[in-house]
Amino acid sequence: MYPYSEIERNPLLHLCLTEPLRRGTADVLRQSAHGLLALDRPSGMHILAADGMDSAAALLKGVEGVGFIMLLDARFEPLIERYRLGGRMRCHQAGLLRGAPPPPDPRLRIEAPDGPAFARILQSYHMDTPEELRRRRDVGELFFARDAQGQDVGFVGLHPEGCFGLLEVFPEQRGQGYGAALEAHILCFCLENGRVPYCQVEVDNIVSLNLQKKLGLDVSPETSLFAWNCKG
Repeated sequence: MYPYSEIERNPLLHLCLTEPLRRGTADVLRQSAHGLLALDRPSGMHILAADGMDSAAALLKGVEGVGFIMLLDARFEPLIERYRLGGRMRCHQAGLLRGAPPPPDPRLRIEAPDGPAFARILQSYHMDTPEELRRRRDVGELFFARDAQGQDVGFVGLHPEGCFGLLEVFPEQRGQGYGAALEAHILCFCLENGRVPYCQVEVDNIVSLNLQKKLGLDVSPETSLFAWNCKG
């Protein structure tokens, strides 16, 4: 139980907060009956949930050195202007809270990336650093898919904070349902390892939002905000 009762009332929205806390990879920095501020250690991401602007401001008061933050209410954006975070993404939370993902796609062989596969991931994916992608590979949370003919299809994995993503189908393989197959794989991986699968989807990414619903995930109506330091 958390003093901030909204977490229990709306578990879908707060998965990005409760899952790292449950797994012991995040620490509560401040909490009250009006909100909670946590820090996810692997990613260095602050996570803020609150019942209003004043409560959010109180939780952030005096907090310095924020380079990556998720606001579970995008309306709190003015409160983080002082951190000078140039990267911004508005998103909806999605999570698999009931049911099960589809079975594996027999057309694909999905496994840990070998040398050539990892090189292609590095070539294609630039939202994380090569060092972070190596960490994802080394802890067994990054997967690469090939078809029955051995052709590269795409990849999927977990982000450091525990949400799934890193999903890409290579251009020459698109339009065959492989995105759903890759996501189904990571959903099964999460469930088999005692995780609640969840992700964030950009508000205007209709294709991805529809994919989440197709695979049985619930999508929150609320708009959250990621902000990060773009320097370097």
